[in-house]
Amino acid sequence: MRKKLQDKMFEVSYIFELMISLIVGFAIVILAVRLVIDTANLTAYNKGVTSLVGILDDAIILAIGAELIKMLCKHTPETVIEVLAFALARQLIVGHTSALNNLIIVVSIAILFAIRRFLLKGRDMVETPDGLVEVEASRKKKESKNS
Repeated sequence: MRKKLQDKMFEVSYIFELMISLIVGFAIVILAVRLVIDTANLTAYNKGVTSLVGILDDAIILAIGAELIKMLCKHTPETVIEVLAFALARQLIVGHTSALNNLIIVVSIAILFAIRRFLLKGRDMVETPDGLVEVEASRKKKESKNS
């Protein structure tokens, strides 16, 4: 009985995650159209650099939203690291912070890449028609097909 209830709650939470992903995806599409319209509007460039910073900020936020959707759908450590890296990169590029804060952000991004490279090395997953498969296993599978 307890296992059935746990399974049902897991299914319900998964459906909620998919619904949230759909809502965020819909918002990203609307905001991407708005970004294109704002970028095409030549009067927006009267402000100079501030208009470019605004466009970059909006574009990076849309990229973070797309990565968030991937994270909600795939549930892999790699997608979490990608979302964190995008969020830190946004702060570094768009945020007007001190040199010390910039250094901390750069070190944080380096740590995320080191984690991805060394700690998650054997667990990199790719999506195939058969589902999520480890990168090493998928390479071996392709090599065996080519032989």
